[in-house]
Amino acid sequence: MTGSDATDFPSGSGQQTDFAALAGHLALRLKRPLGSQAWLAQKPNGDLVVLKTGPGASVVQHDFLRKMAALQPPFCYPRVFAVRPDCYLAYDFIPGTPLSEAAFDCENVLAAVFDLSGRLTALFRSLKLAPMVQSLHRQSAAAGQANRSAAPRLAALGAGLGERQDGLAGRRWEASQSYTWAQEILPWCAKNWPAVDARHAPPWADLAARVAAVTSIHLAVHGSSLAHTAFTPAHLLTGPDNTWGVVGWRVAPRPYNYMRYRYLAWCLVHTPLGGIENRCRSSLAKMPAIHSAAAHPLTFALTLLETWVESGGAVLWREEKLQAIGSFVAEALARPPAEQPADF
Repeated sequence: MTGSDATDFPSGSGQQTDFAALAGHLALRLKRPLGSQAWLAQKPNGDLVVLKTGPGASVVQHDFLRKMAALQPPFCYPRVFAVRPDCYLAYDFIPGTPLSEAAFDCENVLAAVFDLSGRLTALFRSLKLAPMVQSLHRQSAAAGQANRSAAPRLAALGAGLGERQDGLAGRRWEASQSYTWAQEILPWCAKNWPAVDARHAPPWADLAARVAAVTSIHLAVHGSSLAHTAFTPAHLLTGPDNTWGVVGWRVAPRPYNYMRYRYLAWCLVHTPLGGIENRCRSSLAKMPAIHSAAAHPLTFALTLLETWVESGGAVLWREEKLQAIGSFVAEALARPPAEQPADF
């Protein structure tokens, strides 16, 4: 089902979806809300599904999920069975336990998460191949491989390659979008900084100047700046037989290694344990070795501020966490003598 006939449901911004009516249209029974724009629902046969509206049902997100399915990633992901882009999206429920309900920052979990982030980065690099793979799959489904000549297969290959975006132009676009995000996240954090934490507010003007000067973190080392921007324990599931499930998909250009920094920032903000800064530094030391220009404390500082504002400051060990964030922000502002800003 594509949902192209769902003309009764709002798709414009600022409108509230009638989930009850939408569930009825899709022959689903609502179970419980999963947030302001998502519900757990049930098919007539008893299978559970997730029904989403808002940004999670955008044309961009649906296109990404469609391409990802063609690449067959080594983890569970939303398999869409009904969609009207920019209105709603429904996919089969992925069973598993969120890492946010487990020991999300223990050593073996961190190693597995760092490995998973690398797999996602490799997947993002391969997205440009998805049209070619989809075309080959369509050709394979149309006729048996045994009786096919080479000509149709080559035609399918050429059609897919024709849809690929120029590599250099694509990398420049991603770098510029990542740089724009870094500039825009600071005023967003400043505007939404919890009033109760006013005395711990970072030096916004100094950070803005630092963000403007540093461009190296936006230049992808391995060909793509795309990231799962909600790569946190809340959106990583451990399923049966030690399988991974990845949900909450938001894909956009971000500074290199953003996903690992984002995960560690969430760990710092939400950990229920003390000794926060020392444990976080130990976790940072365990991150896989990457290009020095990309291993930048500025990226970590931005993810910390972003995650703190998202939490609303409703956390344990509040003062200790704010002090740790202040320390990491100070390191981001400390300019190494040998560093030179680079142009795109």
